[in-house]
Amino acid sequence: MGSVPKGDGVRETGFFMRVVVFANETEQYAGVRHRALWYADRLAADGHAVRFCPTAPVSWWRRLYHRKSRFSKLLYLFMVLLRRMAQLRHVPGADVVFVKGPLFLYGPPLLERVVRRLNPRIVFDMDDALWERPAYVRSPFTGLIDYAWPRKMAALARHAVAGNRVIEAYLRDHGARAVTVVPTCVDPARYAQKTYPARGAGAPLVLGWTGIRDNLGYLRTLGGALAELSREFPLELLVVSDGELELPGVKVVNRPWTVEGELAALQEPDIGLMPLEDTPRARGKCAFKALQYMCAGTPVILSPVGMNTEVVEDGVSGFLADTPEQWKERIRALAADPALRERMGRAGRARVREAYSFETHYPRFLEVLRSAAEETGR
Repeated sequence: MGSVPKGDGVRETGFFMRVVVFANETEQYAGVRHRALWYADRLAADGHAVRFCPTAPVSWWRRLYHRKSRFSKLLYLFMVLLRRMAQLRHVPGADVVFVKGPLFLYGPPLLERVVRRLNPRIVFDMDDALWERPAYVRSPFTGLIDYAWPRKMAALARHAVAGNRVIEAYLRDHGARAVTVVPTCVDPARYAQKTYPARGAGAPLVLGWTGIRDNLGYLRTLGGALAELSREFPLELLVVSDGELELPGVKVVNRPWTVEGELAALQEPDIGLMPLEDTPRARGKCAFKALQYMCAGTPVILSPVGMNTEVVEDGVSGFLADTPEQWKERIRALAADPALRERMGRAGRARVREAYSFETHYPRFLEVLRSAAEETGR
């Protein structure tokens, strides 16, 4: 994405910026599409000059990394490193450098320090508790991750953008100069309101879960409860992911995630699930799965962990469930009452439109970039 002429947004705000946006993954990752890429596109549409820099094309990731040999993955990482070094040429002339997560997944933030020397006007973004180890990732590469990256970036950057208040508190406690909360948002225009047709006699209740395979462990914690419910009434679990899941006693339908199939995966279930364990890593999550289901009009049941407790009003725009008994109780209630599913689904969508849409938070994000650009002079 290159420079574009000044548009209506520039005329309205009275300032123009050259922005480099570094994403910490490829465009297939939700945190990239729904944070870095959306804001990059919007900035460009407003007339600012934007250079969007993901780690690699999705085709590289599929060909060399996803479910490939260790040698192939090392080759992929080497190519990403070379690509990152080439992308640094865009940094010196920028008014703001926006960094969405680590520039390179492994090792200390050496590239970030190079960026700091080339251009001090850095804004970095976090939508996960990156100072904590991921719960269900079993890989030799995780030992190479620098879990002190957030603390080090707090010292390097002019401004930090936090996806929730847990992340905000951590960054403030570790010396960030300025922190602004901008939650992960969804675009209601991309998520049409679902319909609620009556299910035929004997048709299963469809529960939905979507996410990366590293987080399937959270869903496995519901295995016993779902198996019990499966003995009470027809039930199907739709898992949309880059991995597959099996649960004894539960009919699981595994479907690969695709951009084209994303909306159907959110609308098809009768209920969307987001189970979490109450750990420091989980408390830093931004409830994105819940927001997607809610925006599509699908009622949700969430663990009362972290931002999940802010996203829904229990019993109105969604359900919160902590223990296995509570999960079963909430699922039974929605299974038995189609009207409740529709009422709660519509309330959830209204909640997202009001509090978690891009248009609601874009002005705050824009002001963060503007303040960073003007802090040391342009």
